[in-house]
Amino acid sequence: MKKFSLLLLTVILLLVAVLTNPSEKEYLEMTGEPSYEKLPDGMEMKVERVNFLLFSAYTPVVAGEHGITHFGVYGSFFQISQGQFDYPAWLEIFK
Repeated sequence: MKKFSLLLLTVILLLVAVLTNPSEKEYLEMTGEPSYEKLPDGMEMKVERVNFLLFSAYTPVVAGEHGITHFGVYGSFFQISQGQFDYPAWLEIFK
């Protein structure tokens, strides 16, 4: 019975993680998208999202430079880098 309970709890946690995986819209709301509207002409901001189904990684790219990467899980975001000027090497394997 304990094994079944543990399995059921694991399935429930995985299901909740999938259902609460934050979207790009939620990421932009969290970071304050309007601050990126003040970019000089010719510069644009895009968001790179790597979706792992249970969680996602978001990195803003402005003028080809990658910014602070956030880890989105269970409807929350956690900063996992201080910002970098090249593509995060650990995300290369998911391209």
